[in-house]
Amino acid sequence: MPTIVANRAGTCTAAGCGGRILKGEYVEYSAATGTRHLVCASADQGRRPNLKAGMCRCGAQVAPREGTLVLKESKRGASFRKEWLVQCSRCA
Repeated sequence: MPTIVANRAGTCTAAGCGGRILKGEYVEYSAATGTRHLVCASADQGRRPNLKAGMCRCGAQVAPREGTLVLKESKRGASFRKEWLVQCSRCA
């Protein structure tokens, strides 16, 4: 994961941390796992929080700040596609 400077405040996505990340802090970032503190970079993968309402694949409506997001990557020919899927608490 590359080390970057956080452009805005947020939360650490490492499992067991969930601590606050401040603007200007050095963090590890990847699209699949999100932002993490430097000391949390080797921790187990946590789940990204769901900040928008959406529909789970089981058909349940998921409200903002509930459920989790999962990154689905697929390849069609020479192009890659990344899609964030919402999962309700039952499916996660």
